[in-house]
Amino acid sequence: MTGSTPRTDPGRGREYRPSPDSEGTREHQVEPFEEAAFADDGGQSEWGGGSDSTASGRLGYMPKERRRSDFQKVRSRARKSSPWPKILIGVVVLALVGGGVWWLMNRPASEGPGDEAGSGLTYSGSEEPCSLVDAGPLESYVDGTEPEAVAAGEQKNSGWVQSCALTYGSPEQALALLEVETTVYETDARASVSYELSTREIGEMVSPWTLVEPAPEVGDEAAAVVRIPEEGGTSNYQLHLQDDNVYLVVRLSLADGAGLDQQGLTDLTSELAQSYLDNLRG
Repeated sequence: MTGSTPRTDPGRGREYRPSPDSEGTREHQVEPFEEAAFADDGGQSEWGGGSDSTASGRLGYMPKERRRSDFQKVRSRARKSSPWPKILIGVVVLALVGGGVWWLMNRPASEGPGDEAGSGLTYSGSEEPCSLVDAGPLESYVDGTEPEAVAAGEQKNSGWVQSCALTYGSPEQALALLEVETTVYETDARASVSYELSTREIGEMVSPWTLVEPAPEVGDEAAAVVRIPEEGGTSNYQLHLQDDNVYLVVRLSLADGAGLDQQGLTDLTSELAQSYLDNLRG
């Protein structure tokens, strides 16, 4: 201050004057708290950690731009997450559902022929299917020739499947051939479904096959096709039917000279099929 007497350094006798740095330090120390707290000191404090940090950062404030950037990073990581876990879960679920449907549709029916009789069903299988065939109506067309019989039967997922083939004469020059294929199901509904699926192909058969109309009156449902050569030859007839829990297919072939038209073949095949059902039921 002007007019004041300079102080002397005790013990040395020299004049004492405060240094500029000391005065600046003293002025900085007397700053109000509010000014010191919000003063920009160049970002050298340990709170900022960078050259462009401010006192507001030291107080815990985060700029909007930084918050938005962090949120976008989180969303970006979420969008980039791998889709494979979801795909694998979907595949497992589909496999379980498909396996359940397959098991319901293809579960084993009965363990062997004859089990259906104890469950209240109309028909049961037989291990001797040829014994159920009454071929008497064919005798007048085979000149007394004895047939060669081939039988088969096995348990499948669909049910008990049995067949019988009767060949009259040598295979190359047979007078007649009768084939009976039978599937015995554990329910009437499954037999009906099998019939519906199999007879779809009958309506798509083309010349020389002809759909028989009206259908033969045998069983609960029936459909048939016939092939009769115009200039002689072997006539063929196929009869498909469903009755209760059985699906039955009868194939009849007669050599030239039998003299049967479509109605005659229908009556003969229907008689053979009905006698087979009666014996299978008994």
